[in-house]
Order: sequence, then C-alpha cells, then structure tokens
Amino acid sequence: MKKVFISIAIVAVAAMTGCGSKTAKGVDNEPQELVESEATTASDESKTVEAVEAQVRKMYDRLNDMDKNGIINIHQLEDEFCSSYYLGLRNAIGKALKDATGDDQMFFGDEEGFRFLTGMPTPLEIDIIKADLLKGDMAQAQVRFKGADEEIGFMRLEMQLENGEWRVKNFDQPEVFGPGGYVKMMEDFALEHGISYKGAKSAKGTEAEEE
Repeated sequence: MKKVFISIAIVAVAAMTGCGSKTAKGVDNEPQELVESEATTASDESKTVEAVEAQVRKMYDRLNDMDKNGIINIHQLEDEFCSSYYLGLRNAIGKALKDATGDDQMFFGDEEGFRFLTGMPTPLEIDIIKADLLKGDMAQAQVRFKGADEEIGFMRLEMQLENGEWRVKNFDQPEVFGPGGYVKMMEDFALEHGISYKGAKSAKGTEAEEE
C-alpha cells in the first residue's frame, strides 16, 4: 500500500508541476483570473446599500431570536455584529471596571442595552431602513421600528466594512448618547479614567487601533 501511495503522490506532483509551468508561461492562467474576478465581485456585492440593509435585518433577527429563547445577551450581540474598534474599546473599559478596587471604582452605564433596543419592548419589528454608502468602507443606516399601539422607535447606525461584512462601529443618537454617539461616550470615559485602548483585542482577536 505504501508503494501505491508514493506512486500516486509522485504523479500528482508531476501533474501540478506541469500545470504550474503552463501558468508561468501565460498559456493557461484562466483559473487565477477567475478567482480574482470572483473576489472582486464578492467585494462589490458587499459595498451596496442592500448588503448594509441585509446585515441590519440579520442583527435584529438575531436579537428577536434571543428574545424568543428567553434572554437577550447584549454582549454576544456586540461580539457578532460590532466592529473590531468598538469591541476593542468596549473590552478595554470592561477590563478596567473589573480590575478596579477601592478608590478606583468606576461605573459605566447602559446595562440594559438601550443602544440596541431603542427603549421599546421586544420583539422589535423593522419598519423602514434607509442606508447610505459613505466614503471608504463606511456606511450609515437609519432604522425605524414599529411597535405595539403604533409605537415608533428610531436608530441610527454607523457601519464599517470588515472582511467583507458590515459591522456596527457606532450607535449614533445625539438625543440619547449626546454628540458623537455611543462610541464617543466610551472614548470620553476611557480618557477621563486613563484607560488605554490602543491595541486592545476584540472578542475575535482583531486589534483595534486608537483613532
């Protein structure tokens, strides 16, 4: 059996070498062009308002699914749908709060996850989404929710494209979080308490650089 396996391996290597030489001479490089074309197409499909809207709907479908199963885990929602910068900043603050003792005690609010829930009871039904592509890999999504008794809620999200997927970088509602949104609140808190978040790791291990 070993001899048969080695023979097959040699034939396979020879075949690969032959294909490689064709590609090097430009005779048969169509597969590589096809791969590059597919990658470009995938990237183009990500940079559309439809892709932004689909990701927002996916996020709130996930929230409603959690609600249906008994508990909405805001931390887990952030891990799944927020940008590496957001997660790095959140994790740095979380670590500082956990490590604080005695006179160093700090408090950073929003334990109820209002940034996701807009103050409305769950489940949250999306009524309208208006997405706009901004410069670079940034977008904005304005979302209107429809609730019981004609209750209406609003959310404005700043989105960032990371690895082909739109992720929330900021929950921007001046009337709730003040100018600059929720990320600005976290940045101000970190600055006030001397919390360094440059190079902090997100839940998925991505570095978040201080901006």
